[in-house]
Amino acid sequence: MTLNGPTRVTGISAGLDQVQVRLLATTDLHAHLLPHDYFVDKRAPGTGLAQLAELIEAARADAPNTLLFDNGDTLEGTPLADATVAEILPAGAPNPMITAMNALGYDAATLGNHDFDFGIDFLETSLSAAAFPVVVANARRLDGSDFLPRRQILERAFKDGAGRCRTLRIGVTGAVPPQVSSWSRRFVDDRLVFGDILDAVRTEARALREDGADLVVALSHSGLGRLDAPPGSENVSMQIAALADVDVVVAGHTHGLAALPADKDSAAIIQPGAFGAHVGMVDLTLEPDAERQGRWRVAVRQVSTPAAPRTLPREERARGGIPSLYPDLWRQMVSAHRAARRYVAQPLGASAVPLETLFSTISPCAATQLVADAQRAAAARLLASRPDLAHLPILSAAAPFRAGGRAGPENFTNIPAGEIKLRHAADLYIYPNALCVLRVDGAGIREWLERCASIYRRIDPDAQGPQFLIDHDFAPYNFDRITGLRYVIDPSQPARTDADGMVTDPQAQRIRDLRFADGRPVRPDDQMLVVTNSYRAAGGGNVAAATSAQVISAPHGSVRDAIAQYLSDAGAPYAPDIEPTFTLAPPGGTQIIFETGPAAADHPARLDDLGLRPLGEAPQSNGFARYLLDL
Repeated sequence: MTLNGPTRVTGISAGLDQVQVRLLATTDLHAHLLPHDYFVDKRAPGTGLAQLAELIEAARADAPNTLLFDNGDTLEGTPLADATVAEILPAGAPNPMITAMNALGYDAATLGNHDFDFGIDFLETSLSAAAFPVVVANARRLDGSDFLPRRQILERAFKDGAGRCRTLRIGVTGAVPPQVSSWSRRFVDDRLVFGDILDAVRTEARALREDGADLVVALSHSGLGRLDAPPGSENVSMQIAALADVDVVVAGHTHGLAALPADKDSAAIIQPGAFGAHVGMVDLTLEPDAERQGRWRVAVRQVSTPAAPRTLPREERARGGIPSLYPDLWRQMVSAHRAARRYVAQPLGASAVPLETLFSTISPCAATQLVADAQRAAAARLLASRPDLAHLPILSAAAPFRAGGRAGPENFTNIPAGEIKLRHAADLYIYPNALCVLRVDGAGIREWLERCASIYRRIDPDAQGPQFLIDHDFAPYNFDRITGLRYVIDPSQPARTDADGMVTDPQAQRIRDLRFADGRPVRPDDQMLVVTNSYRAAGGGNVAAATSAQVISAPHGSVRDAIAQYLSDAGAPYAPDIEPTFTLAPPGGTQIIFETGPAAADHPARLDDLGLRPLGEAPQSNGFARYLLDL
């Protein structure tokens, strides 16, 4: 089997004294092992590490001198990971993701920020089974020792163009966003410290060269970012590519797709998406280094568009595959998969209404209302011993975790009315964030909401023709609606931040008529409590007001557990009173195009209530359903 269509890579022809090397990479697998969506309990074609097995083997067949890397955020993200943590799988069994990576022959990996979400002990236990090195340049223990190796040289015997065996030394280093020290503070605060990505990779890449590396690969669990990003930034892969000692950068973290060729000022960059939907490929030709005896230098770099299993003909996908390539692994994966399905099938309660996020970015919905209600109920128990705070309003910030964005048109929650199972709670709240209560003033609340309002493109009331409303580069899990408040969002005004949270217009004001639920205006010095999660409280999403707020209750229990508890305690189907927290300001009869998931068509009453009219399919819609709305 070979790669075909636009994803086919035949490699670079190597001269007799040259060595052709292919690098393959995955990133942000997020425990997507098999092509199955546990949230809705059905197949999810085109995702999962198992589906990449054929692509990996085909790429190796085309180029025998091949190395395979993973770029982190591997162990968390689906109910399969939750079942692993909950010890539903056989006691002492290796992490299913590590087992699969061992079988597929990974050469090296790094960590992502979410790999710390279940704690250091779980992470170390999982990594102890890895048959490949895992490197992290910018993580240290409190005593200054390395948490994991900062760098590694892989010696590989590769054949040159004449068929002779040549030994190449491939240097590998990796790094994780330093913000993990805040995002996972409850796990790492007293055990690990994290340094700047760029400084760490620069140091380790130089050391790899000094140690004799012929080729240096940087596994950067970081988005592309900007060349002028300040020290300590989360997304700096473009800056890493500009380092003199780096030949290839594998980027990740932001779940984007990118294939950027090398030039005189930059190394090649590959970013292969997320969830096992793509594998990245870089082909290199190395030749003897005329200036260094016995060493090699990179002469040619060719970056290919990340390949996806769904681009292969259906008959090829159905034939063979991982069951025939790795029969023992297949049996283990199926066993873990079935255990995970049983685990998330546990009943929790019921809902009298559908819980969907298909319209959550233009109107409050029952799904986020449930999260907000559950958080508030859990916080009430935590605050029962704090009578000194009883006079403060309690607000609850909840976001639609699955509501489109970069993850695409299938990334929406759509739970029908009826029985609610554990998988539905995981669908509503996909991350293991902990509950946290902050004390915030009115000025901070306004700043918080301005950040959330950046999900909208700017709408020009004087423009001719419909305008797109939602910026899909904005992660929907950063679109908090804060119950206990009422406010208007005016998308005709400029956004205060870009999609990633960088302040672009500090004076911008999209939030109007900000009031408490009882109608009182929110003044800048008003004090209130906000129930949120540990990610947001630690600065996740670049919500500066949350970062600077006073922590009243430190991270305590997971929000998902709070949802499960709330449903279990209800004693009756959940029938929410959906608070009208926000409305969109009408900029004068302007027509906008709202893009959402195709499942929106299953909710005709909701479409009518919101005044949404279908526009039909468009070649450029990337699978999103388009609706026309008059603002």
